[in-house]
Formats: sequence, structure tokens, C-alpha cells
Amino acid sequence: MKLTTVRRVAGMLLSALAASLPVAYTQIGAPPQTGTGWEVTGTVVSDSGPVRGVYVTISGPEAAFTKTDGEGRYSLKGKQAGSYLITVGRKENMSAPRPRSVTLAGGVRLKVQFRIPKGAVLSGRVFDENREPVSGVTVLAFLRFKRDGKLQLQMEGGDRTNDLGAYRIPYLRDGTYVVAAVSDRVPLRKGPATGGSLRRKVYPPTTFYPGSRSLDGAAPVTVRSGQEHPNLDLVIHRVPGICISFKVAGALSKPGTTSTASLMLKDWVGAEAATVAEGPVTEAEQYQVCGLTAGEYRFHVTSYVESPFEVIGYGRSVAVVDKLDVDLGILDVLRPRELRGAMALKGAKAGEFLARGIRVRLAPSLRSLAIVATNSGEPQEDGSFVLDRVFADDYGVRVDGLPERYYLFSASQQGKNVLDGGLWPGNGDLQIVLGTDGASVRGRVLGSDGEAVPDATVILVPATGRQALVTQADQTGAYRIVSGVPPGEYRVIAVDGLPQSLWQDSETASRLAARGIDLELAAGESRTLDVKARPEW
Repeated sequence: MKLTTVRRVAGMLLSALAASLPVAYTQIGAPPQTGTGWEVTGTVVSDSGPVRGVYVTISGPEAAFTKTDGEGRYSLKGKQAGSYLITVGRKENMSAPRPRSVTLAGGVRLKVQFRIPKGAVLSGRVFDENREPVSGVTVLAFLRFKRDGKLQLQMEGGDRTNDLGAYRIPYLRDGTYVVAAVSDRVPLRKGPATGGSLRRKVYPPTTFYPGSRSLDGAAPVTVRSGQEHPNLDLVIHRVPGICISFKVAGALSKPGTTSTASLMLKDWVGAEAATVAEGPVTEAEQYQVCGLTAGEYRFHVTSYVESPFEVIGYGRSVAVVDKLDVDLGILDVLRPRELRGAMALKGAKAGEFLARGIRVRLAPSLRSLAIVATNSGEPQEDGSFVLDRVFADDYGVRVDGLPERYYLFSASQQGKNVLDGGLWPGNGDLQIVLGTDGASVRGRVLGSDGEAVPDATVILVPATGRQALVTQADQTGAYRIVSGVPPGEYRVIAVDGLPQSLWQDSETASRLAARGIDLELAAGESRTLDVKARPEW
């Protein structure tokens, strides 16, 4: 499988996380019975009628997926009881409905109907510094959010300007966007940089609406399904081009296989933005990329074997360029490393061991590393664990499968807190401590009339600044957050219709928390709390 294919598949999976629209739940069949499985059925429709051939996926204690038939119908079956999330994939020229949470048990027969939202539209024109329209420029709409304190961009749609410089980007899911004019990719060439002969004036790789080279200067646009936001006009300026030259060395091949190495150069604007250049590379060759402008860039070099697909090396380098051509020397590609660690329980008593099913997972700092699979690891009885394929990058630490009342107390490497970043393979063992005296919160989300509100998003925001805990109410309006909750002070809020793109956005969580309910949770406390849903996010 080629890297372009891997990125395309990853993009398709990410695009399945979509906009909000009401959904119908209907309980069908007999009451739950022990020993029998559950089934979720329904249809996916749009304003034009049934939607055929779209993927519907359910994930939770089990996972399954299917495609809708010619009448838009689907059926999903399983056996394990628990909380599940149902998502509908996105088809070309369509938006997608917001995922739905359900609680399932043996014997449950549930009907969940999805309706494809119309989506939002962003439109405008692109002009040059002389206010002349610029045709043939790609304009992209990026979802903007902050995760683990870092800005992230996720491309959701795009268009190419016509002869009047006009663009129109439809079918966008609810969320907060920045719009950017993106220059065409420049070639990756062999040979030394030729300097002045290629220093013609060019447009910057990325210019944000209304005319900023930096993400800090971009004007965000918040959209809802059915809205159209016109007159988002961008101004882009030509500046002298710059050349970067370099070589690549390191883990570019695997003995006995046919290996390939690929380079991707991305613009850095406070977050990773457009891909500027890409192509195959080989060791010891001199390469150059010309037509860049002053700014910061990220080089990603990945080496892999196609059959069976295996990533064998990865390297990331940073280049900051001003007005002069630059030679970066050698970009190193490194093989994955083994990361060892130990997990312990805070204040553990004699004979107290870790619960089974807990897994350590590393969160890479950059989305581009998502194509490089990083193993998660399950600790042994003594708490030791090994992650055997960790590629060079900056990681944060996550722990999945925590039992009720467990929470991640600390994660450190050489005594440094690496919970939300700063972990590098090769810098020593990872030490993780879990607390077992955590709290839990459960209850129902209610509307102004006192009726249950299904699918509302419940956010528990710690006063300590840690990552917010987010869940979604099920078909009965019930919610539960029973692990990952250290004792302490929180604010809790429920929001009806919050787009999933904002569930983990720390800026949104902080803003909403200001309107939430104060909540102090003692060690080991189990609180039942009904929350009124707010209709606005």
C-alpha cells in the first residue's frame, strides 16, 4: 500500500466524524434477555431520499461496520453489553450526520435513523496585491481546534478559483473553520540549488483569510448546517522565491525487500498546514525544493516496504528560512526504537495488582505521524511494559482501558512530566503512576421541559488545566464518566448539538466551562448529577 493510499484512507476515516442533526431512536422487539445479542437497525437518508453505499460503523466493547443498501437501510449486530458510538461515513458531495451514542445489552433491538445534514457553505474571491482576481488557486477550509495545548488543522473541503477568482466550498459540517488560499505544490528535484535563476516571485504556500501568512492572524468562521457564508475574500501577495537543498540518509531500506522512501514537506503556520512538496528520495542524492517563501517548514521522511506494508523508518526535521537560499545538510531517517516503562498504583497496598486490559498509548505531537503505527502496550503483572515500534517524535502519554475509579496520576521520563508532550524514544524509561481513588459522575441530561435529551455532549473540565473529559448521553439521556477522574474541583456542562470536531477542543471546553456547574469530587466519591442541556455552543 502506498503512502498516498494510507493518507487517503486516514482522511476517509477522519471525515466520518461529522455534523449535528436530530436522530430518531425507537426501541423495538422484546425486553432485554440474558444470553442473546443486540441489534441496531435503521436508515440513512438525505433531502434527496435514501443514501446508498455509505458506511455505518459501531464501536465500543465490540466493533462492526456495514454499508447501506439501495433503500439506505443498515443492520449492525453484536453480543457484548455496554456503551457504543455509531458513526456514518461521508460520501462525496455530501455532509454526514453527527455520531450517536447508545447503550446496548442482550436482547435489545434499537432503531436509529440518520438524516444527512445539508452542510454549510463558505465562498468568496481571491485577489492579488493589485486587487486583480487570481484564477486557478486552491482554497481550502480547515477545521481549527486546540488539542493538548497545540493548535491543529484538519482539511474538510476545498475548491479552485475560476476566472473571476471565485471559490465555493459546500457540504461542511458544523464547527469553527479557517479558510486558506494554498499554492500549487512545487517540484522536488535532484541536484544542487540553482539559486538566483529560480528566484522568481511566487505566492506563499498558505495565506489565511483575510490575508495572513500566520494562523494567529486568521479570522475564524463558525458555521452550522444550512448556513452560507459569502464574501470571504482573500488577498495574496507575490514575494521572491527561496530554495532549500538537502540530502537524506539513515533507515531508508530493509535487507531482502524492495523498499521505498518518501519525503513530504509541509508548511508550518503555528500548526501543520498545506503540503508544499513531496516525492521519492534515495540516500546520498542531493535534492532541492525551490519556490518557497520565508517561513517555517516541517520535513517528514518515511521509508516503507509495500508488500506486506511496513514502515521501517521515519525522520522529522524543521527548517526556518528567511530571504536566502539554504542548504540543510543531511536529514536523518531513524528506525523505530523500543520504549520500556513501568506502571504502578499510587499508594498500592501489599498484594494489590494492576487490573487487566489497561494499555499504554503514545499520542504523537503531529497529525502527519498518524501514518506511522505506534504500538500500544499492555503492562505485565509486575507493571512493566514494552512499546516495540516507537518512531522518533515528540509524544504525550495516554492510558486506555482504565477500570472504574482509576485515573492517570502521572507520566514521566527522566523525572520530567510528559503527560501532554515531551516524551522522546531513547531518552529513558517511561514511568506511569495510576490513582485508584478516583471519582465518578453519572446522571441524565435534561431539557428545559425536564425531558431527557439524547446525544447531548457532557464535558467535565478540571480546574487543574488537565484535558477535559467528554462523553455523550445515550438514547435515554443517560451519561456516565466513571474513570479518568482524579479527586478535585471541576465544572460540568451539557451542550445539545456540539459538533464532534469540538469535543476535544480545549479552547471550546474552557469557554463552555465558564457557564457550567461547579463540582467538587472527593476521593472515591460517586456522584449522581442531572444536568440541564444548553442549546448553544
